[in-house]
Amino acid sequence: MTRAPTLAPTLALGLALACRTTPAAPPVASAPAGALPPSRHTAGEVVEANVPLQHGGVLGLAELRGKLVVLELVDAAHRDAAIESEYAALQAEGDGRLAVVMVSLDADGWGGDVPPFVLGWDPQGALAARLHAAGVPCVLLLDGAGRIVAQYSGARAPGHGQLVAAARAALPTVR
Repeated sequence: MTRAPTLAPTLALGLALACRTTPAAPPVASAPAGALPPSRHTAGEVVEANVPLQHGGVLGLAELRGKLVVLELVDAAHRDAAIESEYAALQAEGDGRLAVVMVSLDADGWGGDVPPFVLGWDPQGALAARLHAAGVPCVLLLDGAGRIVAQYSGARAPGHGQLVAAARAALPTVR
């Protein structure tokens, strides 16, 4: 008499296969600071872009020609109150010759913590992708003709200090 095979070995094999774990892929090493350019643009290159605004509409960077422009793409995790205070001081020193455009990469935008600058909103990352921003924050200083004077992405030091020094040096050249 032949016996029908029992389901136990088949179930055990099925459970073993279902519970089997595959080894996790090794973590991808992040690029060392400064290994990637901050954006796809190089110093002296004109940046043409439209900034989607927090409350609707679009600001073409060309509309700010004649002014120095600090353009920062940032998310909530990388915002820095001291940096924003420094931007406000630069804006005051500039007496209308410097504009700060901060672009939130967060879906909820600026929320209730609104800095006193032109506020952009890029939750899908279209502007960040257009600029090929290498990290967050991504900060560009544009001269009155829209050319890049200084830029950095990722870690704030030493890029931020260099960008602020470049802005202060360029302010007297702006009418």
